[in-house]
Amino acid sequence: MSVFSKEIIFGISQNPQNINPLYARDAASEKITDLVYEKIFNYNEQYKLTSKFVSWKSINDLDFVFTAKSYSSNFSNGREVVLKDLYFSIKKNHHDPLSKYFEDLKDIQHISLDGSIIKIKLKKPDPLFIEKLSLPILPYDLDDLNIDLSKSSLGSNKFQIISNKPLILLRKDGQRIKFAEVKDPSVRALKLINKEIDLLQNDLSLPIINYLERHHQLKTLSSPGTNVSYIGFNHQHELLKDPVVRKAIAHAINREEIIKFFFNQDTQAASQILSQKHWSSSNLSPHEYNPPLSKNLLIDAGYKLPLKLEYKTSTDTFRIKIATILKAQLEAIGINLKIISLDWGTFFKDIQNGDFQLYSLTWVGLKSPDIYKKIFHSSMIPPFGLNRGLLQDEMIDNLIKESYDKKNWDGALEYIHQNVLIYPLWYEGNFMASLNNICDYQLTEDGSWLGLYEVRLCHD
Repeated sequence: MSVFSKEIIFGISQNPQNINPLYARDAASEKITDLVYEKIFNYNEQYKLTSKFVSWKSINDLDFVFTAKSYSSNFSNGREVVLKDLYFSIKKNHHDPLSKYFEDLKDIQHISLDGSIIKIKLKKPDPLFIEKLSLPILPYDLDDLNIDLSKSSLGSNKFQIISNKPLILLRKDGQRIKFAEVKDPSVRALKLINKEIDLLQNDLSLPIINYLERHHQLKTLSSPGTNVSYIGFNHQHELLKDPVVRKAIAHAINREEIIKFFFNQDTQAASQILSQKHWSSSNLSPHEYNPPLSKNLLIDAGYKLPLKLEYKTSTDTFRIKIATILKAQLEAIGINLKIISLDWGTFFKDIQNGDFQLYSLTWVGLKSPDIYKKIFHSSMIPPFGLNRGLLQDEMIDNLIKESYDKKNWDGALEYIHQNVLIYPLWYEGNFMASLNNICDYQLTEDGSWLGLYEVRLCHD
C-alpha cells in the first residue's frame, strides 16, 4: 500500500503509443521509458557519455571491454542490477530486428560475459559505438518473469508501470503518477485551473502560457530547450527534390514573428538539429526571412507559379494554427499549401512510411551526431533508419563518413544547411504549470519528464 494518500495527475497532450522500451518511437513513449529504465550509458550536461554501471576501454578499433563498477541499483522487485542484466539488454536489442536499437547494434560480431567483464567485438570500426549503448537496462530473467513490456514493467530506474490504461507509474518511494491525456491545450489548462490535474508541461500556445502565468493559484516555470521543431521534405517529390524549392521555402518563413507571437520567451530560432551547445554543432546562421528572394529563386529556376504542395500535421489545434501561418507565408511567394490534419497515430504512421510531401515534427531528446546519419544517409531509408524523406544523395553520404573519420561535422552540417535537406525551425522553450501544492518539479533542456523523479505534494 502506498504511503502517499494522493496520486499526482500529470496532464499530457498525447498518450504514449508503445511503452515497450524496444519499440518506443514517439516522444511520449520515450519520455515514459526514460522514467522506468536506467540506461547503460547516459549523457551528461556536456553531451559526453558516462555510465554508473561500467567503465570501458577500447583495445583497438574493433574490441571493447566493459568492467563492472561497484554502483548499486535495484529493479522495482528489489533485485540488484547486475552485469548480466546489461549483457542481456545488449543481446536482446542486437537480436530483435524490430527493436529501435537493432540497426545501431548490427555491427556487433560477438559479445561475451566473463565474470565482471563484458567483451564486444565489432565487424567494422565505429567511432560512435559507445553512444549506441545508451540502452535501457532490462532484467536478464525477463522471459521467466512473464512480463508484457507493452503493458507493465519491472523498472530499473525510479519508476515502474503498474497500469497501462490509465497509465500509472509507481515511484520507488511509493508516490503514484497518473498520466491524463488531454489533447486540446485549452482544455488541459482549464483542467489544471479546475484542479482536475496537478501539473502540465509544454505543448501550449503563448496566450495560454501567459494566462497560466498570471493565475495566482498556480506555479509556473520556464527554461530554454534543445528539442528542435523542423519541416521535413519528401526528396522524391518532383518539386521538393529541387534544392531551389527547399531554399525558397526556407527564406519565405518568418520564424521570428511566429516565435514572438506563439511561443514562450525561451524559444530560439534553429540552424541545425542538435543544440548550438553540442560539441558537434557548427557556427551556422538561420536562413534569413526574405520573401522577395524566395520568389525570385522560383522564377529564375523557371517555375510557373503558383506551385501546389501538401503539408501534413496532427489534429492538435496549436499545430494546425502554426500550419495555417506557414500556409499564409508560403502563399505570399507563390506556393499554395494544402494542410492535411490527421489523428496522431495516422499522422505519425504516414511520416514513418514516407507518405507525405511536407510535414512538421519535433525531434526530442537528441544527444548524438549519429542522428545525421540516421536521417540523411541513403542506407537509412526505413525500416533501416529514419531517412523518412527518402533522400539519396551521394555527397551527404560521403560527408557523413568523413565526419565520423575526422570527428568533425562542420562539412556535413554546412551541406545540410545550404541545401536545406531539412528545415530546422526553432528550439522550443520549456514551460510547466502546476497547482500550488506541487513542489520540487524541475524542467530539463530536452523537455523530458525527469522532473517527476523528485516532484512531491508539499501541502494540501
